[in-house]
Amino acid sequence: MRRNSTERYVSGLALIAVVAGLAAAPALAAAELLDVEGYPTLVRKPVEIWSDGTRLAGDVFYPKATAEGEKLPAIVLCHGWGGTKAHLNRGIAPRFAAAGYLVLAFDYRGWGESDSRLVVRGEMPKPDEDGYVTVRAQAIRELVDPLDQQEDIDAAISFVEGEPHADASRIGIWGSSFGGGHVIWRAAHDRRVKAVAAQVGAMDQRAGLVTAPGGLKGFHRTAIQRARGEVEPVPVGAAQPEGLTGSPYYERFAKFSPVEDAHLITAPTIIIDAQQEHYFDIREHGQRVFKILSGRVPVEYHAWEMSHYDIYGGDWLDKAMAAEIDFFDRHLK
Repeated sequence: MRRNSTERYVSGLALIAVVAGLAAAPALAAAELLDVEGYPTLVRKPVEIWSDGTRLAGDVFYPKATAEGEKLPAIVLCHGWGGTKAHLNRGIAPRFAAAGYLVLAFDYRGWGESDSRLVVRGEMPKPDEDGYVTVRAQAIRELVDPLDQQEDIDAAISFVEGEPHADASRIGIWGSSFGGGHVIWRAAHDRRVKAVAAQVGAMDQRAGLVTAPGGLKGFHRTAIQRARGEVEPVPVGAAQPEGLTGSPYYERFAKFSPVEDAHLITAPTIIIDAQQEHYFDIREHGQRVFKILSGRVPVEYHAWEMSHYDIYGGDWLDKAMAAEIDFFDRHLK
């Protein structure tokens, strides 16, 4: 059962390398492979990923017929605002794996089955001789923090590099919605990424600051107050945009603008937009990134007559998966 942001006593290392909040399922043996419902040719391996001291939950998918020592191109999946790997595990991760890829889906810290980020409440005691402390800590759940999530994506790619069946020289990343912006930023700053697919992606999180409570001046004033301890150290429970789950960390949004770094991308890129997008103007997001990349790297752009959420089911999902698998096949195989 989720414990949300309840406070509790926990024990851990001096730098709080401990876990609290949502209890993760007991660790499975590294070699345990599970069947994938509806995909008899695949296996799923639950894994744990360590990201900056926080344990993340993930699932690795690949074909059962993969021979010992065989290396497959890999794809790391980055879900959107409020998403979890459970959504990706149903119809996206298995499709990529069935096409011959090793695929990793994972939950960001504080989401789904991953452990919580912790905020120490009260004074930090002196560590004992073994470096341990007992602290009162708040478990942070469902915070939308693009900088923390980038740390998690970095760790996920590092994890895949160490997978026995993954070819570390052929790693692609896929992201949707908020994750669509994530993969653009990651590709711009991470040369391990050899191909990137972004669908219905928000490429400039600063745009949300204009409509945030208090606007641009308001978020900056809050950043000052937070640094001085005059407001909560982390904005859990902040007002959420209509239709979305999760507290936005607006001060962090101000430091995260994938579109500004898109010119640094050297990997082939595919961008899929929704012409009936209601969260943002695609001309300033996916379409703008496409224009920046045109002539620099192999890039393709699609704007389909659909809404933001249409791409997650039915014919639009089938169309997107076909286009993205074809793209990855051309650039990772």
